[in-house]
Amino acid sequence: MCHSQEEFTISNLTKVPQASYAHPALVPHHLRYFIGVPAISGLQLHGNSQGFTLKDIGLTNLLDPDFNYEMARQMVSKDNTYRFGVRTDLLYGGIANKSGVFTINFTERILGETILPRDLFGALADEEMGTMYQEGYYDLSSFSTQALHFKELGVAYTTQKRKGVNWGVRLKFLLGHEAIFSENKELMLYSGGESDYQNFSSMGKLFLRSAGFQHFSPEDQLFRLFSVKNAGVALDAGFHYRYNKRWEFFGSVRDLGGITWRKSLNLREVSGEIPDLESEISDTFDDLVNERPETTKSFRTALPVQFSGGMRYFLKNDHRINALASVRMYPSGADLGLSAGYYIPVTSWLEWTGTYSIYNKQFFNLGTGFAMQFGKIQLYFASDNVVSAFSALGSNNANFQAGVNLTWNKPEKKNKKPTANRETIKPEDPAIASSNSSAGEHTEEEEDMPYFTLNSHFTTQAEGREVKAIYVDIYRYDDKGEKQLIHTSRYPSDEFEVTLYRIHSLHELSVKAYGFEPLVYQFVPDTDGLSREFKLVPENNETGE
Repeated sequence: MCHSQEEFTISNLTKVPQASYAHPALVPHHLRYFIGVPAISGLQLHGNSQGFTLKDIGLTNLLDPDFNYEMARQMVSKDNTYRFGVRTDLLYGGIANKSGVFTINFTERILGETILPRDLFGALADEEMGTMYQEGYYDLSSFSTQALHFKELGVAYTTQKRKGVNWGVRLKFLLGHEAIFSENKELMLYSGGESDYQNFSSMGKLFLRSAGFQHFSPEDQLFRLFSVKNAGVALDAGFHYRYNKRWEFFGSVRDLGGITWRKSLNLREVSGEIPDLESEISDTFDDLVNERPETTKSFRTALPVQFSGGMRYFLKNDHRINALASVRMYPSGADLGLSAGYYIPVTSWLEWTGTYSIYNKQFFNLGTGFAMQFGKIQLYFASDNVVSAFSALGSNNANFQAGVNLTWNKPEKKNKKPTANRETIKPEDPAIASSNSSAGEHTEEEEDMPYFTLNSHFTTQAEGREVKAIYVDIYRYDDKGEKQLIHTSRYPSDEFEVTLYRIHSLHELSVKAYGFEPLVYQFVPDTDGLSREFKLVPENNETGE
């Protein structure tokens, strides 16, 4: 079975906790706590098709489906696949400490896949019009279906970066609700005789299995949490490697596992004479859902495992170019997906990404996503194909993700000893020239914190002038609004690079150079690095040496 949502876009929104569903090693390390709003924190809806769109089979209303079999026979391919999925987090949250990030999720999931041969639409159309082939055959040997409804209880741990490397793993307990699963034994239909309307006869067989539907019977309770006899486990795992200030790489495997179904099992067989094909299909599925359970052999359904790998290239101002490749495995084969994207931190409270993707054998998928932060409230939206939002029935790939989170940033870490104030240190002080390290001592807790690399290059607005040396002071504001000096150095060039602790609070860069006006720039180190180019203004508006 294949899962249609590749999650290319959401993986680029690195401040959104749910991005770790796409890559378990990628979590927002600037957060101390995060909690998803129940039922709407991780909402996903998606569906895709190969060989046809829903409009091609005459469907105009999802709430009141009415298929046009004759139209479908003319429009669809020989074998056609439709996949769908729904996901929502009933509970989602996480907490970070100096060693890593722990998360937990309790999620409702529905997954399904059906392969529909063209001859199935042809047989239904001929039956509807009473024009079945005389001595004609309808090849249904490729027909298959699988649908799963289950809850996922996941526990995850993601490490903090050590020498640029971190990893993450999520163990998932799968608690089954219902399932339908088919086994096709070369089923073919044929008709014979001289009348305009005849019964179908079959060669081969089709077995349909179901599990967990007993609560639809009048004698049983309508609702139950899950059945422990219909259960399984799955695993997500990933790694993340920051090669340098420009490049990082990551990879993951997801949904490695499945569910074994042992309770409330039913089995139906399609074979022999079939007086009415449409009624046979309807009655068979009704029996699987509504009839009392029968004791049959248990069966196992695998989740659609996905392998993915990608990279990011960091530009100035934390802009990023993203690339991702994925391979998703399902019973009938594998599907390759490719994506390229661009990420922009628009403001301190808004991040945006755009993507171009190739997946599901479709070559034109334009996606977009954004995350907004209003105090402790985070809103996000992402889609791998935004066109589908306006034409879901006419699109081969339709999906979106959205949610609401409550987030708390990590508190500022304080040094044991107070550091000097800006006004007490002058650029001409000899101590500055010999100092290239942060003032004050670092606590043991700070030693386990992730790092932030600040890289700056300085030019001048005046023609013929050069920046030959710079004096750099870096301050951090505490929770009282007072700033503390954390780094001071003299650099005999027009650029510098310094590594700081990545503490999510306001920082200030102060730069002085002989013959130029002082420069002040404020920033928040909530990513792995920042690279900026500045232009210094000559003193007294001078334009030459």
